[in-house]
Amino acid sequence: MPRKISEALTRKEMIDPQLEHAGWYLRDHSKVKIEIPVDGYDAEPWSGVSDYCLYRANGEVLAVVEAKRTSTDVRLAEAQLTYYVTEIEKRQSFRPFGFLANGLEIHFVDVGIAHKREVFGFFTREDLENLLYIRQNAKPLSSIEINNTIVDRSYQHEAIRRVGEAFANGKRNALIVMATGTGKTRTTMGLIDVFMRSNQARRILFVADRDALVEQAKDDGFEKFIPNEPCTRLHSWDDPNARTQRLYAVTLQTLSNIFEQFSPAFFDLIVFDEVHRSIYNKFNEVLEYFDARQVGLTATPANYINRDTFLAFDCTDGKPTYLYTYEQAIEDKYLVDYELYAARTKFQRQGIHGVDLTEEERNVLIEKGLDPDDINYEGTELEREVSNRDTLRKQWEEIMEVCKKDSSGQLPGKTIVFAITQQHALRLQAAFDEMYPQFPNLTKVITHKSEYRGTLVEAFKKKDEPRIAISVDMLDTGIDIPEAVNLVFMKPVQSPIKLQQMIGRGTRVQAACRNLALLQNFEKKDFLIIDFWENNFDKGAKEVVDVSTPVLVTIFNTRLRLLETYLKDSSPAWMSPPRPSLAKWNA
Repeated sequence: MPRKISEALTRKEMIDPQLEHAGWYLRDHSKVKIEIPVDGYDAEPWSGVSDYCLYRANGEVLAVVEAKRTSTDVRLAEAQLTYYVTEIEKRQSFRPFGFLANGLEIHFVDVGIAHKREVFGFFTREDLENLLYIRQNAKPLSSIEINNTIVDRSYQHEAIRRVGEAFANGKRNALIVMATGTGKTRTTMGLIDVFMRSNQARRILFVADRDALVEQAKDDGFEKFIPNEPCTRLHSWDDPNARTQRLYAVTLQTLSNIFEQFSPAFFDLIVFDEVHRSIYNKFNEVLEYFDARQVGLTATPANYINRDTFLAFDCTDGKPTYLYTYEQAIEDKYLVDYELYAARTKFQRQGIHGVDLTEEERNVLIEKGLDPDDINYEGTELEREVSNRDTLRKQWEEIMEVCKKDSSGQLPGKTIVFAITQQHALRLQAAFDEMYPQFPNLTKVITHKSEYRGTLVEAFKKKDEPRIAISVDMLDTGIDIPEAVNLVFMKPVQSPIKLQQMIGRGTRVQAACRNLALLQNFEKKDFLIIDFWENNFDKGAKEVVDVSTPVLVTIFNTRLRLLETYLKDSSPAWMSPPRPSLAKWNA
């Protein structure tokens, strides 16, 4: 049981150091004065004695701190604080802010504007000046016209308006759920632009858990759509005293190491990308530390989002602030659907020891900040089983047979192969090189270990070759390759969230593609998923496959069907039909 101490001792031992930590040095009476009389000996007596007054440079009171002993619930002093700031307002040009403190808790009060709320620490003078500016100059978010050069789709406009409505109704957090490929980054930039032009936010932070997403937000977001505002990416080695930008981007991992270099009110708005991965373990304290209004973004379908994520963003009814589903985007023709091909050379998920985790085991890993689908299977019975040479050859033969080709009909279109481990990826590459030596640049292993300064990803995104990227986690999320028409699942994926994100790699529409020659018939109407692991895609395979049919028999039968097609042709050259183009893959 904590010891009971007096109010005076609470102030000396606990509240005074908390104020000093925020730059309110008690020895500097131009900033802080204690026990300012509000009754008794002033020329114009007020009623009571304020414990602390925090001053701006011109001598006006920025904030009043009402202190209580630790054993007192400080929220009970709100009426007293309200009276003080109301009286002080009569003697200066604005109403001061207020804090309620008892050494254990600090509550921020903006009387008449918002409900009191618990905060992590006292705000600095600069923070309070910024909040005063916003209070005096802010315009309703709904009054600001959305910039159509940033967002030009109706559902993106609606997302911005829904967030604005939530904040106008007093909420401090909002959650946007939009399917991968529907423009979360652009929607975010449109939202930030509205916040800045309404004077409701002056310092904004974008947080993501991957380098690629942070760079994308900075380069393809801030610098492209809000070019007149200074922006930067935060690093752990930056000088904390030289942060004068308006727009900031940072990885969640870096922020978790440096967040205490900022005051709790330094940022006015924080956007968390892929937020369903950001509310666990140590990352949760980052969300709780900052007093900024917060917007969570995710492409994860709403029914897969953890209840805690909804609660963290004030969605107590289990519904996001705004929802735009993959199905709706397909109907609106902003994304393409997929065909699901259940591969013949498959592995029964239940037949591999150690692959499946119970829900309880998955939750334990998540609470420790680990992604259950990133578990390293290297060296296990699983990888040895799926990486034998004969199996890999059969898989490549099947991939080359059924994959979507480019405009020539000869080579595969852009293809992502999701491998289990680094060694599995390398064995896949070796098998391909052995089978198809005529195509030395067609396939590349692209992983965090093989990548060098983004060169492999850039080549896969922008050049004709490589056509096939064998990836371990790196291309699962956050990388946009609009021309991708084949996704090959050569790994089991237990998490429906992860599975949906991986599917999102192929959903971009033709309008987003730069090189139409990489597409079959120069157009993209859909994409193909080739699944070797009976993953649960929540939709039936478009093609029913007899699992007992050997792959070589299937290839033979396919050739027979092609031959029958040629024999039905009335052309005089029926006796010597041209070889089917896919035969070259098995030379």
